[in-house]
Amino acid sequence: MKKNIGIDVDGVLADTFSRWLHMAELKYGIVGLKKDLVRHELSEVFTKLSHDQVIDLWHEAWNDYSSIKLEDKDVPFIINDLRDKFDICITTGNPSAHIKLWLKEKGIHYDKYFTFPVPSEKHGVDGIDILIDDFHKVVKNAVLAGKTGILLRQPWNEDFINTNTTKGIIVADNWRSIKRILLDIA
Repeated sequence: MKKNIGIDVDGVLADTFSRWLHMAELKYGIVGLKKDLVRHELSEVFTKLSHDQVIDLWHEAWNDYSSIKLEDKDVPFIINDLRDKFDICITTGNPSAHIKLWLKEKGIHYDKYFTFPVPSEKHGVDGIDILIDDFHKVVKNAVLAGKTGILLRQPWNEDFINTNTTKGIIVADNWRSIKRILLDIA
């Protein structure tokens, strides 16, 4: 029986953060680079923007979904290779209807799709055995719930990676690392 992999979208499959930064520059004149995003909560990094402005920019970025790039150009191929051994489940806290269109456009095939109003609750999905995310709190909750948690390294989770004491969190530097980790688990 195949194991189910839950895969986040923003910051794991889709480079939404770069697109968000572009939108923030166009709309508010805020200049920043992805490497400057040292917190997952963008309103903590860009304190001149309200939480609502941050969310509105996120929605605007997804409205032009074709402009959002892949986090890794090999993601569609890697996921396709993994489908022989795993069921692929998209697990996102983003309610945008454009995500499914983006996945189709990028050639990312999946078996199940879950949207969560509270992203940190992804670990509670019955049947998800392995969770891949860029938000350390989500991965930590998954591991504490007895699942395998893979944290994709991003600038906003570096502090956590460097100070983490939770046993069982697997850190992956890129999608090739994720593939190796998953094939070792299979």
